[in-house]
Amino acid sequence: MEGQEKIAILIDAENISMKYMKLIMNEVGKYGIATYKRIYGDFSNPGVMAWQDKLREYAMTPIFQFNYTRGKNASDSALIIDAMDILYSGKVTGFCLVTSDSDFTKLAIRLREAGMLVIGMGEQKTPNSLVAACEPFKYLDLLYQESSEENRKMEEEGKENRKESGKGKKTVRNTADGIADGEEDTGENKIPTKREVGEEIVSIIESRSEEDEWVNISDIGNILPKRIPGFDPRNYKYEKLGGLIKSYDFLETKAIPNSKDKLLKVVYVRIKQGMRV
Repeated sequence: MEGQEKIAILIDAENISMKYMKLIMNEVGKYGIATYKRIYGDFSNPGVMAWQDKLREYAMTPIFQFNYTRGKNASDSALIIDAMDILYSGKVTGFCLVTSDSDFTKLAIRLREAGMLVIGMGEQKTPNSLVAACEPFKYLDLLYQESSEENRKMEEEGKENRKESGKGKKTVRNTADGIADGEEDTGENKIPTKREVGEEIVSIIESRSEEDEWVNISDIGNILPKRIPGFDPRNYKYEKLGGLIKSYDFLETKAIPNSKDKLLKVVYVRIKQGMRV
């Protein structure tokens, strides 16, 4: 699938900050090629006008929609109408809906029903209904923060290297839960804690393992986003699922040569003997 999907990117400019634009394009690039790049909003609004430089940089097509009635977002309707027109054109195999607005939940469901890949992107405030309607869903604020931390870390290490002739210290990352236990539920989407993710992984292993209790990590990777909509190991400061799994002291992994390609290895996971979450 990677690199082959033809994806329509539709951005709700009145709901998403322009600072995420590079991140949006990078994430879409992991799934395929952006054939439509449209952004919707009332460009007389100062907040939406901030997107203008990004329109030129990324060759976005602006869809100006004046809000005829105060309190009514006409750009949402324009985005939905365009999405259906693009769907029926038959020119794409997927959509990327960039918004944190639950009003697009029905659209995401309809596109999925039509067999489309639907990538959702928004902030942590995105309601569960929209997150669950997309597959996958990316939390832009978490990924942006992770990217910023990586950049800061590289800058700091560069400074240390210059000061100490290549002997700069490496920053040790905090691998604590992404969201604190006991966080107040505001009715909006709440990202599961790292511990809760671990409990889901254990549940998957217990339901899928054979007599030797080992489960292919790819099976876990396929099932986990279905159990936890919006799951991404980077939400918990890990680049890959394998890194997240190895951080749990109650799980163990093993790698064996791939029978079809000796240069590759297949990774298996199981619960350590006598241990539970």
